[in-house]
Amino acid sequence: MQRKHLALIVHGARAGRDDLRHLVSWVRGRGHLVEVLPTWESGDGSWLAASAADRGADAVVAVGGDGTLNEVVNGLDGRDTPMGVIPLGTANDFARQVGIPRDPDHAMDVVLQRAPVRMDTASLNGRRFVNVSSGGIGAETTAETPADAKASLGSLAYAITGLRKVATLTPYRARFRADELDLDAEFLVFAVGNARTTGAGTLLAPHASVTDGYLDATIIESIPRREFAQMMMKVKRGHHVATPGVHYARVRSLVIESDTPVSVNVDGENLQLRRLEYRVRPGDLWVHAKHLPGEAPKAGHFE
Repeated sequence: MQRKHLALIVHGARAGRDDLRHLVSWVRGRGHLVEVLPTWESGDGSWLAASAADRGADAVVAVGGDGTLNEVVNGLDGRDTPMGVIPLGTANDFARQVGIPRDPDHAMDVVLQRAPVRMDTASLNGRRFVNVSSGGIGAETTAETPADAKASLGSLAYAITGLRKVATLTPYRARFRADELDLDAEFLVFAVGNARTTGAGTLLAPHASVTDGYLDATIIESIPRREFAQMMMKVKRGHHVATPGVHYARVRSLVIESDTPVSVNVDGENLQLRRLEYRVRPGDLWVHAKHLPGEAPKAGHFE
């Protein structure tokens, strides 16, 4: 096997985990050069990833949750260095969609054994992201789920917070503008991205692709509380697209404007924005993946 230079961008709170120490020793024992680069403050992951790529790393590996992943993605902006992922977060939607196991050793196998593939990304107000950006009730749920609940309950913590939100549904109003869409409406949820799932597996964009050069946009208009739970069951399975009150479009760009701040989540970061400009960025990220979203895993096994 060819010797590789790997840079691991590790969330500082997870840098001392025994399984990661074992992982680093195991990879070094196979003859690879491994740099362990912990993050301590917001933004560290981006400049550490950029620096590692500029030093000639064969892969920059995001070791952590959605926030670490997003920082590495932005650090690699404009560079062809492939990204690997070792998912240690709660939802890990992107890692799940590209077949990356939760076990760190098995996730590293993907980096060592699978050739990188080129994928689309997206940007929100100029900042790159890789999965799905959501707004409205879903983003509020993500922002309001306590960290200790996520640590103890995993993705179930989001479901519990979501149930509480149903009792106090408050719609937003916004204008959605794209070549394929022109809508001014009250809404409860929207999602924009080039991957299919968010919120630990919810199929908000069931037809999305990371290789088609488009973003998929889903907008769920305001509906009575008694119907919302039924709608969310459809969304979970990806059966909502043809439902009245749901707008689904493939776009290259989308502008959303609201007179009041809208709660927005992008790769784990929670924002309050009045104007959102989404754009697709075709084929501008190399990723070590087991398979593309929506594809069956490829045959074969790891050494």
